[in-house]
Amino acid sequence: MLALLVLLALLQLGLGQNPVKDTAKSQDVAAEFPGLDKIVLPPAAQSRVVGGEITTIDKLGGYLVAMRYQGEFVCGGTLIDDRIVISAAHCFLGRTKKYLWEVSGGISRLNENGVKGEILDYVVPQVFKEETMNMDVAVLLLLRPVRGPNISKIGLCSKKHLEGLQLTVSGWGLSDPQASNPHQSLRSVKVPILKKNQCKHVYKAAMLITDSMLCAGVLGQKDACTFDSGGPLVYQDENHNTLCGIVSFGIGCASAKYPGVYTDVSYVRPFIENSMKHFGIKLE
Repeated sequence: MLALLVLLALLQLGLGQNPVKDTAKSQDVAAEFPGLDKIVLPPAAQSRVVGGEITTIDKLGGYLVAMRYQGEFVCGGTLIDDRIVISAAHCFLGRTKKYLWEVSGGISRLNENGVKGEILDYVVPQVFKEETMNMDVAVLLLLRPVRGPNISKIGLCSKKHLEGLQLTVSGWGLSDPQASNPHQSLRSVKVPILKKNQCKHVYKAAMLITDSMLCAGVLGQKDACTFDSGGPLVYQDENHNTLCGIVSFGIGCASAKYPGVYTDVSYVRPFIENSMKHFGIKLE
């Protein structure tokens, strides 16, 4: 029963590979967890990057890239080097052919061309599994450097940030969670980091919140949503931006109960650095 609950949660975020077809089993899950259907499948007409506002890539800082597989937008990613993009491991579930991937930098709308880059290689942690979402991080090596207008690199968080700290999440997520296509315009929203213990408590029936995860959002108001996956959660100050989280999963979008769950970059930083070393690139 737990596996079914987790699957429903992942499907809301576009992580599952096939729709749930066993209606009887789905009804059993709903009976065991009353109101789950309203949390996992919230009403239509929710905004993506819920509670946010339209922005542009230059105002954001130029670090966000759009990732496409077979020409279709799938996930966001973050440029931390001219040839290195950080995203989520779950974005590569069922999408393993490197030559079918492409990233686009310097764009505010998905219908813009921007600067395109091909993926030469990528790595995800061996411990990552869809069932647990632990260590949900991917390191991508691009064939050539991605440089151009409105494109910039971003640093990595090196330490954990305190509860209540405001971070910025951005992406091209759904405007309707029932839909199947991302929205064209880039949006961003500021969300606070939440208490880890509180997050563990509300998710305990659905998913184990591990050391590689952090939770953020304003319950019922501000959150990431489907197709924001893999995108950045960023700490901004007057001098520079740093990547502190990667959009990973949640139950619903801006749920009144469940906050968004992000990969904690300070925790997975050693994996990122070792992957870059394997690629022959040193983090500046």
